[in-house]
Amino acid sequence: MKEHSVQVTRVVSDITCDICGQSVVNEAQKNNMANLDSFAEYARLVAEFGYGSKRDGEKFQFDFCEGCFEDLLSKINKLKAVKKAK
Repeated sequence: MKEHSVQVTRVVSDITCDICGQSVVNEAQKNNMANLDSFAEYARLVAEFGYGSKRDGEKFQFDFCEGCFEDLLSKINKLKAVKKAK
């Protein structure tokens, strides 16, 4: 005789941009993928600070849509230009 049990499984159902709050996954993919854990069409920034830094042990993770990533990249490039000019 087979015995059955119900098991709860956590799956990634959506990924939203940490800046604008919009989903980075289009509706067709949401409807056709049971788990978005392997979805990779977005930018992810991960920062971890090590021993001795002012933020010792802190970890940050941010997800961005392409539009917000482009805006962020532009701001980073402007900051780099200002630092070089000094």
